Amino acid sequence: MSFAADVKTELCAAYANRLCCIKAELAAMLLFGGNADESLITLRTERTDIFKRVCILLKKALGYAERQTEPDIKVPLALVDELGITMEGGEAAIDEEIFAEECCKRAFFRGAFLMAGTVSDPAKNYRIELFAYNETVAALASEMLESYGLHPGSTSRKNYYVIYLEDYESVCDSLTVMGASRSMMEMAYVQIEKDINNQKNRQGNCFVANMDKAMAASARQCAAIDELARTGALETLPDGLKTVAYERAMNPEMTLSELAEKVGIGRSTLNRRLSKLVELGEQL
Repeated sequence: MSFAADVKTELCAAYANRLCCIKAELAAMLLFGGNADESLITLRTERTDIFKRVCILLKKALGYAERQTEPDIKVPLALVDELGITMEGGEAAIDEEIFAEECCKRAFFRGAFLMAGTVSDPAKNYRIELFAYNETVAALASEMLESYGLHPGSTSRKNYYVIYLEDYESVCDSLTVMGASRSMMEMAYVQIEKDINNQKNRQGNCFVANMDKAMAASARQCAAIDELARTGALETLPDGLKTVAYERAMNPEMTLSELAEKVGIGRSTLNRRLSKLVELGEQL
């Protein structure tokens, strides 16, 4: 299954016992997933676990236990007044008192996500989205996220609105708010793995850059030594410079530390002598 499907599976198993929270979650499901006509609100879901959860919430919140046929759930419009939902100009609106309590707000977010939400695979990117079919509900979703200190973006696609968050911290916070703590931990593990791999890549890139730099310096030193040897100037140099020149010419692949150990001098002394050789060679 996808990561989004796993999150919904976890949320469908969340225990709902307080009547206020049950009503808030059910209200969100109807607002974000319902299609209303003159007498009914119809919910359609392709997931059996969400279908069963809606039926359970309907019985607990409204005492409504009419037999439903998957994938559609039909709710009489007259019943949804108890959930604070009203129809205005053919569009659904809600009394925000239905999720005034913190626990109810979390339940409302969970219901909205179950019916009209998705979240990206954290191995690819970080993004969570809620879809709304009218502007009032979309604004409600934005206000709800902002109340948690989150800063959602919004856009429109064809005939619906999209409210989204697209950074690691915000997506983690959203999963925690909805009650998907196991999925949040899975996402955190993925982020830790990414950080480790990025650190390895940075270390590897740094190593390669240092090797390139060392090889370029060695090539410059060898070129200077070749010029000194070609002109006969090498034999006129002090023994210390001459020894370093011979050893570098014979061992162009050695690092400064390896070459210093071979010559039997300190690294800083070796570096000064090589710099002098380069200076003399470039003068020629």
